[in-house]
Amino acid sequence: MASTEADSRLARVVIPSLDKIIKNASWRKHSKLAHECKSLILRLRSPDDSSPLADADSDSGSSLPGPLHDGASAEYSLAESELILSPLINASSTGVLKIVDPALDCIQKLIAHGYLRGEADPTGAPEALLLSKLIETVCKCHELDDEALELLLLKTLLTAVTSISLRIHGDSLLQIVRTCYGIYLGSRNAVNQATAKASLVQMSVIVFRRMEADSSTVPIQPIVVAELMEPTGRSSESDPSTTQSVQGFITKIMQDIDGVFNSSANSKGTFGGHDGAFETSLPGTANPTDLLDSTDKDMLDAKYWEISMYKSALEGRKGELADGEVEKDDDSEVQIGNKLRRDAFLVFRALCKLSMKTPPKEDPELMRGKIVALELLKILLENAGAVFRTSDRFLGAIKQYLCLSLLKNSASNLMIIFQLSCSILLSLVSRFRAGLKAEIGVFFPMIVLRVLENVAQPDFQQKMIVLRFLEKLCVDSQILVDIFINYDCDVNSSNIFERMVNGLLKTAQGVPPGMVTTLLPPQEAAMKLEALKCLVAVLRSMGDWVNKQLRLPDPYSAKMLEIDDRNLEEGGHPVENGKGDGGHGGFERSESQSELSSGTSDALAIEQRRAYKLELQEGISIFNQKPKKGIEFLIKANKVGDSPEEIAAFLKDASGLNKTLVGDYLGEREDLSLKVMHAYVDSFDFQGMEFDEAIRAFLRGFRLPGEAQKIDRIMEKFAERYCKCNPKAFSSADTAYVLAYSVILLNTDAHNPMVKSKMTADGFIRNNRGIDDGKDLPEEYLRALYERISRNEIKMKDDGLGPQQKQPANSSRLLGLDTILNIVVPRRGDDLYMETSDDLIRHMQERFKEKARKSESVYYAASDVVILRFMVEVCWAPMLAAFSVPLDQSDDAVITTLCLEGFHHAIHVTSVMSLKTHRDAFVTSLAKFTSLHSPADIKQKNIEAIKAIVKLAEEEGNYLQDAWEHILTCVSRFEHLHLLGEGAPPDATFFAFPQTESGNSPMAKSNSVPAVKERTPGKLQYAASAVIRGSYDGSGVAGKASNTVTSEQMNNLISNLNLLEQVGDMSRIFTRSQRLNSEAIIDFVKALCKVSMDELRSPSDPRVFSLTKIVEIAHYNMNRIRLVWSSIWHVLSDFFVAIGCSDNLSIAIFAMDSLRQLSMKFLEREELANYNFQNEFMKPFVVVMRKSGAVEIRELIIRCVSQMVLSRVDSVKSGWKSMFMIFTTAAHDAHKNIVFLSFEMVEKIIRDYFPHITETETTTFTDCVNCLVAFTNSKFEKDISLQAISFLQYCARKLAEGSVGSSLRRNPPSSPQGGKGGNHDSGKFLESDEDLYSWFPLLAGLSELSFDPRAEIRKVALKVLFDTLRNHGDHFSLSLWERVFESVLFRIFDYVRHDDVDPPGEHSADNGEVDQESWLYETCSLALQLVVDLFVNFYKTVNPLLKKVLMLFVSLIKRPHQSLAGAGIASLVRLMRDVGHQFSDEQWDEVVSCIKEAADATSPDFSFVTSEDLTQDVVSNEDETSENTNDALRRRNRQLHAAVADAKSKASIQIFVIQAVTDIYIMYRTSLAAKHMLMLYDAMHGVASNAHKINADTVLRAKLQELGSSPESQEAPLLRLENESFQTCMTFLDNLITDQPLGYEEAEIESHLIRLCREVLEFYVEISCSKEQSSRWAVPSGSGKRKELTARAPLVVAAIQTLGNMGESLFKKNLPELFPLIATLISCEHGSGGEVQVALSDMLQRSMGPLLLHSCS
Repeated sequence: MASTEADSRLARVVIPSLDKIIKNASWRKHSKLAHECKSLILRLRSPDDSSPLADADSDSGSSLPGPLHDGASAEYSLAESELILSPLINASSTGVLKIVDPALDCIQKLIAHGYLRGEADPTGAPEALLLSKLIETVCKCHELDDEALELLLLKTLLTAVTSISLRIHGDSLLQIVRTCYGIYLGSRNAVNQATAKASLVQMSVIVFRRMEADSSTVPIQPIVVAELMEPTGRSSESDPSTTQSVQGFITKIMQDIDGVFNSSANSKGTFGGHDGAFETSLPGTANPTDLLDSTDKDMLDAKYWEISMYKSALEGRKGELADGEVEKDDDSEVQIGNKLRRDAFLVFRALCKLSMKTPPKEDPELMRGKIVALELLKILLENAGAVFRTSDRFLGAIKQYLCLSLLKNSASNLMIIFQLSCSILLSLVSRFRAGLKAEIGVFFPMIVLRVLENVAQPDFQQKMIVLRFLEKLCVDSQILVDIFINYDCDVNSSNIFERMVNGLLKTAQGVPPGMVTTLLPPQEAAMKLEALKCLVAVLRSMGDWVNKQLRLPDPYSAKMLEIDDRNLEEGGHPVENGKGDGGHGGFERSESQSELSSGTSDALAIEQRRAYKLELQEGISIFNQKPKKGIEFLIKANKVGDSPEEIAAFLKDASGLNKTLVGDYLGEREDLSLKVMHAYVDSFDFQGMEFDEAIRAFLRGFRLPGEAQKIDRIMEKFAERYCKCNPKAFSSADTAYVLAYSVILLNTDAHNPMVKSKMTADGFIRNNRGIDDGKDLPEEYLRALYERISRNEIKMKDDGLGPQQKQPANSSRLLGLDTILNIVVPRRGDDLYMETSDDLIRHMQERFKEKARKSESVYYAASDVVILRFMVEVCWAPMLAAFSVPLDQSDDAVITTLCLEGFHHAIHVTSVMSLKTHRDAFVTSLAKFTSLHSPADIKQKNIEAIKAIVKLAEEEGNYLQDAWEHILTCVSRFEHLHLLGEGAPPDATFFAFPQTESGNSPMAKSNSVPAVKERTPGKLQYAASAVIRGSYDGSGVAGKASNTVTSEQMNNLISNLNLLEQVGDMSRIFTRSQRLNSEAIIDFVKALCKVSMDELRSPSDPRVFSLTKIVEIAHYNMNRIRLVWSSIWHVLSDFFVAIGCSDNLSIAIFAMDSLRQLSMKFLEREELANYNFQNEFMKPFVVVMRKSGAVEIRELIIRCVSQMVLSRVDSVKSGWKSMFMIFTTAAHDAHKNIVFLSFEMVEKIIRDYFPHITETETTTFTDCVNCLVAFTNSKFEKDISLQAISFLQYCARKLAEGSVGSSLRRNPPSSPQGGKGGNHDSGKFLESDEDLYSWFPLLAGLSELSFDPRAEIRKVALKVLFDTLRNHGDHFSLSLWERVFESVLFRIFDYVRHDDVDPPGEHSADNGEVDQESWLYETCSLALQLVVDLFVNFYKTVNPLLKKVLMLFVSLIKRPHQSLAGAGIASLVRLMRDVGHQFSDEQWDEVVSCIKEAADATSPDFSFVTSEDLTQDVVSNEDETSENTNDALRRRNRQLHAAVADAKSKASIQIFVIQAVTDIYIMYRTSLAAKHMLMLYDAMHGVASNAHKINADTVLRAKLQELGSSPESQEAPLLRLENESFQTCMTFLDNLITDQPLGYEEAEIESHLIRLCREVLEFYVEISCSKEQSSRWAVPSGSGKRKELTARAPLVVAAIQTLGNMGESLFKKNLPELFPLIATLISCEHGSGGEVQVALSDMLQRSMGPLLLHSCS
């Protein structure tokens, strides 16, 4: 029982309406209604127990809650609610306007104020039934057909749907929709129509918004009516007053609802509760089709569509869908029973049903209904949320119902329907493409490409709609990429993107010449412009996508075209009017698609799929030209197997094959083709088919060939197969074979329009008599066959195509799917072509089945930017043609702007993707359109192209890479023309090559037009050469004039140069180079250098514009990080080097001056220690200094460097290295002034700035030293060399003092010598590479001066060198000394101590013999003395180097030059005298070994004299002429004399060695060990033995006697050497016996002594007792022999005395060996003097006599 307060509140709403009902009710007809109203009023006004309402409380229904509430806490029971609502329901059912009106008003207020709550559903509880009855009654009020009531009814129904407390579901909701729909169609008031339409939209938005939120309490915003009215375009709905009125109507209802239920709405979360919306009345396995109204005739088609097409099409995707269901949430059962989703499904299905209506043309109202249904579907799809887009149920509804609606409406001739179909397709592509891959693959070509590709005779309005559709499609950048990846990369799908681009290109190019068209010129122009816009939009979309993927800034984000003035909320929820497919919705859509996608765009997989498709298309293309080669290609490419079965399957299933050629191939009699044909036929299953059905199925895949034999083979196999599948059909295969021929003939006869006299049934029967083994086939059978063939033509599956499909096929149509899908196109102007025919539906159903069977169901969401490369490959050439041709041919400003924008986007995409070839194609084309290479032809569009170039440089600079060259070339040309326009003289005036008089021909001066000179004297006098240019590629940046200039050309040039003012200042391109990234600035600099190089290399018109800009951009970018700046300077450095070495002196000077400016700027930057940037910056000066042949350039470089030093000495840092390299190069210059100028600067640097040299890097000290060394070799002035040497000495002093580099260089903290006095304690430098690096160049430079041809320089250099070593050697470590000796000191003697190198000047004509002798006797001797002194002074440190020093002496001794050998021997003796007393035993080993090596190496060699080769050579020449013989003799004599001289020289050297050994022995006799003495003995004995061997060679002596004319030649050649060496040996052994030094072994020494004496005596006896021979060459026994004996006598005497001095025992022991020699000696001839006899007599008396006496006694 409700409270009194609630009754009073409810009464305020109900009673006024009841009063009106009573007042307007008829007392007879409506008496019962009036009574009910009065009773209710009485109860509401004075509630007591006697009222009727009280009676209702006693009913059983009083316990059930009712739908009425008081708006607070009180509720009415079901009985009370019925009692209150019953009068209102009855009043609404009266059909009386005055009674219905207050009842509707009351019901509306009850709903609006929230007094009615619950669900209105005819299948629900009693409460729901009551509300459903109320809604049904309200809807029936529409039948009154009153305009005022219509508005009230709309208000009531919209309030009911909008209400949060009253929930409308199921049939009640559909009834409301139908009512509003009926009002829209039937109302005669335009405002009511608009209101009904707006109400429908608002209701649809509410239903789907609640479905998405899964809550009835979600807040809904009112729609925007003004935007709703745009699609229809009718003036009545577009009237501003009407729009305003409807907007107020909608807004008031929505606000009233929000105002009443604001608190309750806010108290519930969006997904907090479902308000009892869940039921189990809809089983989980229920099919959505069960909800259809099966009595609707039009929905019979939909049922057919569902059963026959949809399930078949998705047959291959069951597993996928099942997997998807498993991945859903656990509440899948609840979702199935969700009433909110059920409502949305019902509304969507109802709208699809309404859109499928096919009203007759004379019924415009039904057509309006179709249109509004399509509009509502469009709105719902445009604002679809996540549930709508992802739910399998809704996707299935789209496939079942909406696809059928699209099919029925896509071929409509009514433009508004076609436009709405395109909009719906746009929404499907934009938002549902992940779940509708196969469907979009069908409808996009059918609706869009079909119209787009019809170029010659299109419907203008349809074409414009499609073009605008494509423009909208490009707003979401993800769409095009997804289309490409899912269709163009799918083998079994049409190349949608490629066909779209090619279609747009053809449209933009217009109707081909010579082709008939129905378009008017303005229409064609409009279409071309719109197609151009679409192409620009495509490129913009691609650019936006790559920007988002790479997170690049998008300069066009604020400028993107607003195709529709719509706003879309970020969350993807419906907006005010539920519309919006553009703007920023693409971001939300792209995200949702990635969630829905079944696959990801793996770049490698996509690339493979794309490549596979392209290769397959190539194979099909080859097949369509030559089938055999096509099959071979496909087999080789692994696209088709090599078995006949696989080839047959390919021919049967592949799309795009030419059916005629397929038939030809199958009919061939070659082995493979025959097997393929058999396999092809065997692949069919004809079981149970009628004969004509079998033929029809068989011939669908190919066209029978025209050759009878081929047809015979094919039909023979067909007959066999048919009989095999149907063995009881005919008695034999022959029957089937003949009947097949008859059927084919009948089909041709019946359906060929050229056949006038058609075959009759009787004729057909007559023709087939007796074909069944002589019997006739049943007449009924043949007649039925005839009827079926006559009625239904046998044709291939792609027959019946539209006229546009008869155009020649291109690469984009190879797959053939586009031809199949255009089945809905009217044939040959048939306007009534089956818009709703069953045949059409069946045909499309078959295509969908085929599509579902072949196509890959996985949807790929593109995310890898690599995909864009393939897209560019497809579209770049059409794009380039589409933009280039209009830009070239048209001067229209709009077209120019579009083309330039297209160029910009194309360059952006290709640049970002680093597609060099494609990018350069666009950039070069755009550059050509600037016409800067031909200024006389410049127009306004060319000015716009120049602006586009500038814009491109500013916005795309980071990605242009090599394309910068084309842009900067344009800038260069522009500035050149700009200067000419201002009257400034060209750069060539100052920088051109100087021409000879013959070069300045009067013809060049006559090119200027006199009239121009008169009008503009002083201005444009240099412009004439700019008028005529070559091509863009050939003219270069400077251009060249080739012809004379006409007056007209000059006038054009004058006006065109004024146009250039529009472009403005291009310098911003260079100033903004600071904004380029690290890679881009390098590309920019490279391009600028290349352009500048082209400018400067022009022989006739050199320019320095780009060179000056190089200096500018280097200045602008100098503050970049060092790493980047180094890369920039690496490019600039090479450029400045090339220009600095230019043959054009003026240009080279300008470049060097520019480099100086940059260097001065760069030197302002601080450089830390151990960096190399300043040095790198200075390197161009170094290279140009070395390479340039111009004295002026080299002198300029010296002055530039000098200026840098004087002004920026503190900042040079590492640049000192390059500066000293420059001065070093200058020191070797051939021009005296450059040498003096550079040395003057070096002198100042060393005197004033020496501390700066090694401030940051100690290695620069070495460069300074090398520079000074170079100056020491100066040939111009001796004073420079001497001063440079003194500076080297100064540098050495600084180095020794530690003034070079850091103090840590000597003693780092970790050194054991660290600490305060570490350096002084050790007295050594550390053994580091840095010490070697610092000292060696200085010392080596001084060392090299020892070979200077100037004696004074040599002397001073040696003095400074050894003074430096002597003064600072105490700081040197052993390792440093070792390097000094090897690389510095020993190098002085390199030219004289090796056999393969002669002393300096030996072969020099400049120095002459005097210089050579001077060097040998002065410099070499002095150097050796100084080396010995140095070794002696620092012996404690360098004593380990003794071996190397000794080897130096030995190497000199080995040389066949007595002076060198003597110097080496003297140095050895001196060294031994000074430090020999400090030698250890090991060191004496080294000394003795070196002496022995020297002795062995200097042995004289006379073998050449006795060589038989000489004799043979002379004999062999005896047969020749006397002249040749004389030449040979002279050559032989020269060789002999040279050999003898060399041998004698070595003999002399050995005598020096013997003397040196004797001196050393005398000095250190007491300290030499026995082993050392024996080693010396061995060396001397070897010399003696070799000398004796030569002396004893009689042949040699005879030949030497023959050569010499002097008497001395008869003597032994080496007698002195033999005597002295034997004497030295004798002395060593005697003294050993006497001294008995350390290691002395008496027996060994005595044996050596006895053996030596015996040798001496034997040699003497041999000569003395020799007999005179008869030989011609016998040694004379006269005076020569006596002289030799006399010479040998002292040695023999010494030997005899040694024997005599032996002890008795030793003499006795060796007497048996000695006695024969003694006896022989007595009888021999002796020389004059008698010394031998005396010594022999003495020996006999003292030694042998006592021995004999003792033995006798």
